[in-house]
Order: sequence, then C-alpha cells, then structure tokens
Amino acid sequence: MDAVFYWDMTYKEILAAIKGKSKRQEAELQYQSIIAYHQANLISHLVGISLGSKQNPQALHEAFPGVFPELEKQAQLQLVKQQNWQIMKARIDAYAAEKRKRGEKNGDDN
Repeated sequence: MDAVFYWDMTYKEILAAIKGKSKRQEAELQYQSIIAYHQANLISHLVGISLGSKQNPQALHEAFPGVFPELEKQAQLQLVKQQNWQIMKARIDAYAAEKRKRGEKNGDDN
C-alpha cells in the first residue's frame, strides 16, 4: 500500500489491511515450513536408502501432498488395481484352502 492510499483510508480499513497482511505472512510461513519439513523427510529417506535401508523412496506426490493432484490420482488408480489383485489373491487362497479341506489333490497330479 502506498502512502497516498494510506492517508485516504479510515482507521477500520487500516486495521483490516494490517490483519490481512499478517494473515498472508502467517500462511506463507506455514507453507514454507511444510515444504522444509517434507524436504527434510525426503532427504532422510534418501540418506537411509544410501546407507542400506530397504524402504522405497517416497513418490513426488507423497513427498509434497496436494501439489501434484494428477500424480495423486494416478497413484489412487494404481492402488485400486492393487486392491483388486489382493482381493483376487485372497479368493484364490480361500478356494485352495477349501479344496485342501475337502481332501482334493492338485489339478496336475492326476
């Protein structure tokens, strides 16, 4: 805000402008803190991997949630596919267990 505009403002407008500026600074500080936190978390994962950790590095959408919505959607679709695969595996395991329970042999034993 420039000085000419400032002197034309009322007390209430000045107070609202100060509060607005304060809120913007607070939101920017929170945003920077979140980025710094996620960067530190990502670096710690990469250092752990370089020292022999078996964990996979975080994906970009996991390291910075909400910043890459298209990557998050793709990851959710992959997760749905994996869930379908897991359901199918569970059904096959249940079917095999039922066959074993009935005493049936494997199909290739004849």
